[in-house]
Amino acid sequence: MALSATRRHSVEWPELVPFDRVTPALVQETARTIGPRVAVIESTSSLTWQQVSDEVDVTAARLTTYGIGRGDVVCVQLPNWWETVITALAIWRLGAVLNPVTPIYRASELRTIFHLAKPSLVIVPGSFGDTDYISMAVQALAAAGIDAHVIAVRSNDSAVGFLATGGVAATELPDIASLSADDICMLMFTSGTTGQPKGVLHSHRTLQYEAWSIINRFTLKTPRVFMPSPLTHITGLLYGILLPILTDGSVVLQDRWNAERAVDIIETTGCNFCVGATPFLAGLVKEYGQRESRSSLTAFVCGGADVPPVVIQQAHDVMGTLAVRAYGLTELPTLTCGRPEDSMTLRSGDDGALTDGSQFRLANMQGDVGDLEARGPEMFLGYLDSDDNAQAFTDDGWFRTGDRAVLDGDRCRIVGRSKDIIVRGGENLSPQEVENLVVTMAGVGDIAVVGVPDSVLGERACAMLVADGVPPTLTQISDFLDAHGLARQKAPEHLLLCSTLPRTPSGKVQKYMLREQAARRLADGEGETR
Repeated sequence: MALSATRRHSVEWPELVPFDRVTPALVQETARTIGPRVAVIESTSSLTWQQVSDEVDVTAARLTTYGIGRGDVVCVQLPNWWETVITALAIWRLGAVLNPVTPIYRASELRTIFHLAKPSLVIVPGSFGDTDYISMAVQALAAAGIDAHVIAVRSNDSAVGFLATGGVAATELPDIASLSADDICMLMFTSGTTGQPKGVLHSHRTLQYEAWSIINRFTLKTPRVFMPSPLTHITGLLYGILLPILTDGSVVLQDRWNAERAVDIIETTGCNFCVGATPFLAGLVKEYGQRESRSSLTAFVCGGADVPPVVIQQAHDVMGTLAVRAYGLTELPTLTCGRPEDSMTLRSGDDGALTDGSQFRLANMQGDVGDLEARGPEMFLGYLDSDDNAQAFTDDGWFRTGDRAVLDGDRCRIVGRSKDIIVRGGENLSPQEVENLVVTMAGVGDIAVVGVPDSVLGERACAMLVADGVPPTLTQISDFLDAHGLARQKAPEHLLLCSTLPRTPSGKVQKYMLREQAARRLADGEGETR
């Protein structure tokens, strides 16, 4: 059954009108106009726009041999490879729904996603790092009770090679003009405050408009984009796949983050634009500083985690790169973004100005700070589970971001979060799923996980533990979570022992008090850190 919007925009956005074609149609047009021009560069491989267009059609035909058609959900858990770009576009060429999943996710996350998304097909790496993605996906599907094929990319097994045919003849591709830009084309899961992920629904129109809003802000023409963020994350998908299509540009992919290698890639290929999280920019600043060289990157849009003002300044001083801060969510990917013409004080001091068409307001004010509510043309079309929409939206149609902010005209500064999530390197991590497991360990009487500030990743997780006997060590906690299938990035990186956890009369842990306590005690050298 095809997915459909569970919540339409509450107002008409004229800004969306021009974006009336599905993304694969734009690829075909790009191939006709600049076919021989390079589109994707990855490792030692590169594809022209004509090759991209051809590969999309071939891959789409192969997908039909697995029964994939309009409305079917296809889960893609691939690294930043050229095949990832092709696979995403091929899914859309069939009118199917892309369900991107970052490679860091493990069995526990996959089981939940599969249960909710009910994919008809799962596409994973044949080999990437030390993880057996094929077995992991097969086992997660079985645990979720989902009957779906698993096929692998870059596999040594020819039977599961890059979208090898499923034993059924390919069917004719649908007329691309019959596909609608308003169809749901992406289902992406984001962490919630309860530990249960929410499925975010977007259309071609909402995603294309979001990419265009950044193109317009930076007046981008044929950029060469450097993309270290996962293509299966909202950042990588928007700016590593869509943005080059809309600008006749190109993208250079890095599948494993390494700052030294990143600088080599950027300078060898002449990248001039990047959107990424704080660790990427901080790593580049450090590496360029060690080399005492300037960067070919003219602009870097930095978001996803708290951005220290000093990093924006260093990008200018060390790299010669104009870096700005941005704020958004999977539901509304870029609400605010710095302007190229902003002063250094503005660029480093707040999270930017409203993007074209977007709006914000504050509720539940305490002084100048309030709960940030937003809406705009790029806003998502509801959650997969329509019941999740009720608490997410106000009665008059504004989205509750869950963040606390200060507004100044059309500018925004995020000062905290009402949602109980930890933003580590641009990834939202839910403490509750960690807490629910760790509390079952021997020696644990009570547990709360909070975020503590970190100059590189924005935040790191700190476990505040009340012992019941001999408490586990940080390594034992990490090993325990790994054995239960959680991504390693979710494991706490600090451990502090407490006599008790502060709670409200209703029993809810007062985490704002724990965050303050954790930051103070860690600064004093207490606790265990890995």
